[in-house]
Amino acid sequence: METLTASELLARWFWAHYPADVRAAPFLHRDVDANPGQNPALPAALAEAAELFAANAAGLLGEALPFTDEGVATLARGLTRTRRDAWMAQSDPSSAESHFVQVIVHAAAYLGEVMVRAHGARWEIRRPLWESVIHRRRGGTVSPFHWLLKSLADDAIEDVALAARWRIHVVMHDLDLEGLPVIAPAKKLPTLKHPTYDLLVKYLHQHLPELRDVGEGFPSPAEFTARAYTSLSFERLHGGRVVALHGLVPAAGERPPVVEVSWITGRGFDHADTIPCDADGAYFGRAVNDELIEVTVAWQQKPHTHRLSIRGHA
Repeated sequence: METLTASELLARWFWAHYPADVRAAPFLHRDVDANPGQNPALPAALAEAAELFAANAAGLLGEALPFTDEGVATLARGLTRTRRDAWMAQSDPSSAESHFVQVIVHAAAYLGEVMVRAHGARWEIRRPLWESVIHRRRGGTVSPFHWLLKSLADDAIEDVALAARWRIHVVMHDLDLEGLPVIAPAKKLPTLKHPTYDLLVKYLHQHLPELRDVGEGFPSPAEFTARAYTSLSFERLHGGRVVALHGLVPAAGERPPVVEVSWITGRGFDHADTIPCDADGAYFGRAVNDELIEVTVAWQQKPHTHRLSIRGHA
């Protein structure tokens, strides 16, 4: 069976149900406000769809869904391959009323409404209505519908990808980083050569004495050893309230080498970003200001530069 991608999910199950003018020139409609008159009925329709999804969640997912971050975590766990395939098996792609289509568009409305109710965001209406995006309180838009498609693709569905995306782009986006404790003193942090887990622990005690614990989610000693870093670099950000650890992880099996960036705060490990790169290629990483790091890698024999913050790619 061929790998099911987010693009294939969109093409098979949804694209035929887009308005003809949108299908003819999608780039002309992608960023156009479909509610310039601020008709309250349109966001109200999305709120109603979200309420219906939450009300039916016990039957769909086996658990209730409150309009909270915990509710989104429950939804993310519930989006399993088995459940996805069962929803598709009882659905007809040619019908916009089919079970799979309706589950996904109502789930997208639910995700958006959690951002509205729990995070002070607002809807920006698009055509069709399920393409509507959320404008976050601190700026920038996200698409709940496309988040769901990406999370249901074969390359992400086993990883509870929706939960990670939500944490980075919603929870961390809203976090007041200035309220976190300072864990790194005002000095350049040295590189750790040939790190072992024991050496890393000693390094953290010496250079980040205010960090009490790396916390849940940080690689175990065995997992850390398996990464086989040749070195680890440390970037001090947000006035020492955030530290980014980055190092090159060699190829393993079919996975290419990656530069792994782990984000640490006074609460311990938060999350990690991975950037694929060519085999035997060096990379360059540095802090460009108090909020961002820049990582340049060779990928498919071309240089690529990524700018990242604890809130995601810049």
